[in-house]
Amino acid sequence: MATILLSFVGSQDPYSNTTQQPGSIVSLVAHLQAHHQPLKRALLLYTAGTQSNAMDTRDWLLSESTLTEEAIELIAVDEALSQDPVDSRLAVQEARRALERAKQQQTSEDWLAFNTSSGTPAMKTAWSILQAAGYAPNSQVWQVRNPNEIRAGQERVFPSNLDFLKREFDLKVAKQQVQDYNYSGALMTLGSSQLLTDEIAALLHYGYYRSSRDFDRADASLGSVRGQIDSRWTQEMARLRQKDVKARLQEAYFNAQIRLKNQKYADFLIDVFGLQECLLKHLVERYMGLPVPDRAQTPQFWERIKQVDQGKLYRHLQNYRLPKGGSLRLDESVSRYGMIAILEYVPQLTSVMPLINYLNDYCDLRNRAVHEFAGVSEIQDQEKLLSTLKTLMKRVTSLPETNPFDDLNWQICQLLDQALNVAT
Repeated sequence: MATILLSFVGSQDPYSNTTQQPGSIVSLVAHLQAHHQPLKRALLLYTAGTQSNAMDTRDWLLSESTLTEEAIELIAVDEALSQDPVDSRLAVQEARRALERAKQQQTSEDWLAFNTSSGTPAMKTAWSILQAAGYAPNSQVWQVRNPNEIRAGQERVFPSNLDFLKREFDLKVAKQQVQDYNYSGALMTLGSSQLLTDEIAALLHYGYYRSSRDFDRADASLGSVRGQIDSRWTQEMARLRQKDVKARLQEAYFNAQIRLKNQKYADFLIDVFGLQECLLKHLVERYMGLPVPDRAQTPQFWERIKQVDQGKLYRHLQNYRLPKGGSLRLDESVSRYGMIAILEYVPQLTSVMPLINYLNDYCDLRNRAVHEFAGVSEIQDQEKLLSTLKTLMKRVTSLPETNPFDDLNWQICQLLDQALNVAT
């Protein structure tokens, strides 16, 4: 591992003219060499007033360090900073420009050493600002104390990193993304931080794939961390992968809740449509004893429907009128309205059908949005709709007290807090 030094040059570099004490650059280089941290390059930024100091510092480095002349780069700052060396914005701009040059020479094993004890106060703090903002993940901020002001037990040269601020900022952003069910966004935020443990990464991938209904990948994402995480997530995924109808109905319901909460209204309507179709198929199979077939098996389905209740159900379907007029096409695949008509014939579902029909209005809205390329900027009567969905679901299956995605989010946030404590 090698070190790339970045520093502004101050009036006390390389040595103080009044005390002849070594300046901060000399002190830092001596400290690094004493601790067997080899220097790879040095980038020294100077103003019009510190150009001679920069040249003297370069000469000292050539004489007292292992750096070659090609490895020492003297960088003149912009004239604006020379004229106004206390401008923090200008100082950060120049420091960042030097940082980008250093990163071009930096390998994955190299560290950047920022000297925050040379130059004006604005120049000194520029390096810490860049580190805290996340521009230099593999970096160390160093401070050098005035030799005349060192107290007992204090080191002359010591690290003073502010990367913990970046971690705290990443934590805040990632937590909000998790609470918004934006698992891929949280993965991107945490990708360059020290907070992304194997367990957190696995659960974020799990949440992303599960919310996308890619249950096989969701299960596979748990991989080698199954023994370290809540077994609930594996158990729930097993039911979903086995195509357990009630588990999939619950999943569709909770996904719809999330879409509505995040104001993704078009996606919400698609979820409601899918939920209703899944529910209708489940009820037809439950009360008719007939699975709703694909197109190839449709003729056999209708033949069996003709035999139900001595043909009374089929006659009911023949006489059924759609909301906009017209009849059911009983020689084609089983439509959504075909399933509704079948279920309206079932006396046990008298109290359920008004709920299904209320939901059906939103399914029609989904069709208009999809087929007419119409936007959906709001959902009317959201509270009534959610209440209807919940009541309907409870008529068919039990519901957990909380959305499993909210429980997953809570666990991820707990792990993030633990990761921050470890990193700090």
